[in-house]
This record gives sequence, C-alpha cells and structure tokens, in this order.
Amino acid sequence: MNVTAMGRVNVATPGTPVPLSTNPTQRVAKLAIQSIPALTGKGYIGNSTMVRASLAGVVRVLWPNTSGGIADSFVVESQVGRNTIPLASYYIDMDVAGEGLLVSYWTA
Repeated sequence: MNVTAMGRVNVATPGTPVPLSTNPTQRVAKLAIQSIPALTGKGYIGNSTMVRASLAGVVRVLWPNTSGGIADSFVVESQVGRNTIPLASYYIDMDVAGEGLLVSYWTA
C-alpha cells in the first residue's frame, strides 16, 4: 500500500466541517485521523451534515491532548484491502478555530 500523509488539516471556522477530499470518486483502503499534542479543542469526525453541539452526523470525537501524552485516534480500514472507502464522505470539525487533526490515508 502507498501512504499519503496529508499532515495537519485545519478548521478555519468551528461549525463548518472540512471535507478530507473534494473528489467524490477518490477511494482509499485505510484512513487514520489523530489528535495533535498540545492543541486545546476537541476534534470531530463525521459526515457533511455533522453538528458538534448535538453530535448529529458525528462518527467520533477525538479528545485534546494538551499535555503531550498519547494522542487519541480513529482508523477506518477496508476489510478487503482495496480502495473502497470514499474519502470525500469524511469531514472534520474542531472546537477551536485554526486547530486541526493529523490525517493520513493509504491506497492499494
């Protein structure tokens, strides 16, 4: 598999989910998202309709790691090892403007 490290994906305005891709046909075999040590706000992973306040459309909440310990993470992996996960279906949001999550994905 080939890895693509997107690096830190930031959210400029909390409450405005950011897509991980704008290409609706892009599919991946594995997706990993991690909180970043020293940031202060919670991160949210969900779909385009996600609402942080009610958690509607939220798949996972990643807790901040202000002290620099073990980072919270979320992984989605295709059970068949092929590119079946639609990357554009995943969005992130943050509690704090300008903060983000570390994102990587693998393609077969």
